[in-house]
Amino acid sequence: MGTCFFSYRLGLGTVRNPGPGLIPFGVAVLLGMMSIGLLLRSLFGTQKGFQRKAVFKGVKWRRVGLALCGLLGYGLAFNFLGFRLCTFFLMVLLLGVVGRQKWWLTLTVSILTVIGAYLIFVLWLGCPFPTGPFGI
Repeated sequence: MGTCFFSYRLGLGTVRNPGPGLIPFGVAVLLGMMSIGLLLRSLFGTQKGFQRKAVFKGVKWRRVGLALCGLLGYGLAFNFLGFRLCTFFLMVLLLGVVGRQKWWLTLTVSILTVIGAYLIFVLWLGCPFPTGPFGI
């Protein structure tokens, strides 16, 4: 709902001359419609072999909270620590702490993610990301 509101404020434009909010608005509407469909199916669905179960049963809330805090921290520290360090720390948190992967795999995937994101966003697309206090 919020994404629809803010992307509408950016301006939708037309199909021939799209504004900056057209794609986020369309994606948000599609995701909202699919979410409503899944919610209705889970509440009222009576498919053959379909068993109704508790929606949040078995959810590891500590991991969910940790992932959300990590994403919030990423957004807050992005300008201060820079793109590369924040992305590296977020990937270490998500893979190593939340996902409980082996540390050698966590560090390898985190480094490769930072390199890949840097190549795509900074070198190829030319996005000006902050470098942080260490120039990294």
